[in-house]
Amino acid sequence: MSKGKQVKPLPSPDLNQALSLELIGKAIKARRTQQRLDTKTAAMLCDVSVVTLSKIENASKGVRMDSVLKVMAALGIKMHISPWESEDE
Repeated sequence: MSKGKQVKPLPSPDLNQALSLELIGKAIKARRTQQRLDTKTAAMLCDVSVVTLSKIENASKGVRMDSVLKVMAALGIKMHISPWESEDE
């Protein structure tokens, strides 16, 4: 972690809303700060660049899905896809 500057934990976002880039970014940033990780340390642990992590947290378009999934896995964030009903039923 960087010298002198402490990471302030952010509250978790409301996860009972429609999935969006913004929600994923907020969840990742909240999890990172709750673990007291600065962006540089978290990026190293997640094996992504600081720029990529920042883009993910700020919901910037153009970030690769594999980078998002890598960060989520490294920070212990799980995402589930629920089964849906078939139109034939």
